[in-house]
Amino acid sequence: MSMSSLAPPAAQDAFTESQAEGCLAVLKRWWSAYMIRRMETAAIERLRSMSDRELKDIGLTRAGIVPAVRVRSPY
Repeated sequence: MSMSSLAPPAAQDAFTESQAEGCLAVLKRWWSAYMIRRMETAAIERLRSMSDRELKDIGLTRAGIVPAVRVRSPY
């Protein structure tokens, strides 16, 4: 007999809901990180397709593209 079968039904439901919330939180973080990475990749590709003159106009060099895109918020 497992420990969870000894717990009252209400406690079993709460544990299951807690697990579901934890899984949902992990999935949300994963999805957010995935989408951020895709947006960063698209921005890097777009900037790399620009001419050196266009990059200079916006204050970037080729070497500064990735660091400019991948700046992380301190929050």
